[in-house]
Parts: sequence; structure tokens; C-alpha cells
Amino acid sequence: MNKPRLKVLCVDDHAESAALIERELAREFDCRVVSNAEQALQTLADEAGFAVLVTDYLMPGRNGVELLREVRRDWPDTVGVMVTAMDELDIAIAALHDGCVYRFVRKPWAADELVLAVREAHTYHDLVINERKLREQLARINAELDEKVHDLDEANELLEYWVEFSPAVLYSFSCDDGALHPSYISKNFYRLTGFERTAAVVDARFWQDLLHPGDMTRYRETLAGMTGAESTFAVLEYRVRHRDGNYITVTDSLRAVRDANGDTIEIVGAWMDVSSRA
Repeated sequence: MNKPRLKVLCVDDHAESAALIERELAREFDCRVVSNAEQALQTLADEAGFAVLVTDYLMPGRNGVELLREVRRDWPDTVGVMVTAMDELDIAIAALHDGCVYRFVRKPWAADELVLAVREAHTYHDLVINERKLREQLARINAELDEKVHDLDEANELLEYWVEFSPAVLYSFSCDDGALHPSYISKNFYRLTGFERTAAVVDARFWQDLLHPGDMTRYRETLAGMTGAESTFAVLEYRVRHRDGNYITVTDSLRAVRDANGDTIEIVGAWMDVSSRA
């Protein structure tokens, strides 16, 4: 299937030069020629898809710069090429800086110069279109990400609420070369122990100092088995010191999280207070 040819609209009020422009451009492009600015604006309004507008600077009623400025405002994807005489170069250069003209061709122009200018305008047109599509795509992606982040924030808030008022204290230890370091403790740790959870994360010894000395050996053996390859799951019951000096009994359900090599990278667990158990 043949690719549709680039649509070019040309404005020239001199029949001879208009015929010449149409002849040269029609070899490569889908070219339409009108004689004045009003016809050009009406054509753009009636028929979509013109990528390039070629116009002479000198036209009755409205010059080429005024026309291209209006086209840029209402049809920003249409790229302007202006044909201008030598004594109008300063006007053309100013129009280039203004952005309403992308290329200008000096009179008397050669056919290859005009065709090249239109080709370059076509390339720029495609870049503008692709950039806009990318921006729109990025805007959609960002909007979707914002929505997902919002949903995730709400889910995290709900999860934090559930965890805070759950009877189970959730925690995790990061494992670095066999050494365990508390990395997360849920907010309800304070309700169970009377201690702030930040203390257990900042002070590596704080966690073990909470354990009853009589349970320490069994606790350490269980953790050693999980940091090694001996076990992945464990349920352990031991005593934990409350801030008031008394001990409470907890059931600790632990699980080792391993990487692709089988090395333990984290241990996650949950305390449940069973002190009131008959």
C-alpha cells in the first residue's frame, strides 16, 4: 500500500509563478494552489491534513507573515515556508525568529531550493507531530501513575490502620552476611511492650535485651537455623520484658525470605500476646 503523499498548500497571486510552483511541487507532493490569504484560510478550515503552507510575502490585503502567523495560531501543526524577495530578507529573518516561518526561499528561486525547503518543513512537521504524541502519551502515563500512587497511598494508610489496631506485632529483620538488623516494626509494638518501636530499630541490641534470659538460647538457635539453610518457617514461644518490668509471653511466627541463590535476605515475623492464655 502506497504511503499518502504530503499535502502542501501554496499561496501565490501571480498565475505564472503559481503554475510554476504547482508544477514543481506536484511531482513529489499533493499540492494545492490558491491565489490569496482568504482562500488559504478557507481551504485549511474546510480540509484537514495540510502539513506545509508555502506563501509569497507580497500579497494583496494581507502579507505572507500575517497569514503564517494566523495559520500558526489556528493550525499549529502546519509548517510555514515563505518565498521572499532580496529586499524583504530582514522581514523573513524576523519571521523566522518569531516562529511563524520555518524556512524562507529567496526570489528568484530554483526548483530544487523550493522542494528542499518543503521537504525540510515536512520533516519538521513530523517531528512536531511525534513530539506532541509523545507528550500526550507521557501525560496519560503520568496521570495513570498519579492515580496508582494515590490508590497505593490509600491502601498503605488502610494497611497501617489495620496493623496498628491488630493484636499481632509485625516486624522484619534484614540479613547481611548472617547478621540480623531490625528494619521494620509495626506501630502496635508500643501497645504490647510499652516501648517506642524506633528504639528497637535504632539499637540493634534492644530487641534481644527484651527477651527473657531463660529463652535466649532457644531463640538464637531458631534464628541461626533460619539465616542458614536449616529452616524456612518456625513458630516459637518466649517471654518478652514489658517496660513496667513484667514479662509477657508471645508466640512468634517467623519466615525466612531467600534470594535466587537460596541465601536468607530477610526474616519476617509476627508476635501474638498469649499471656492471658489459660
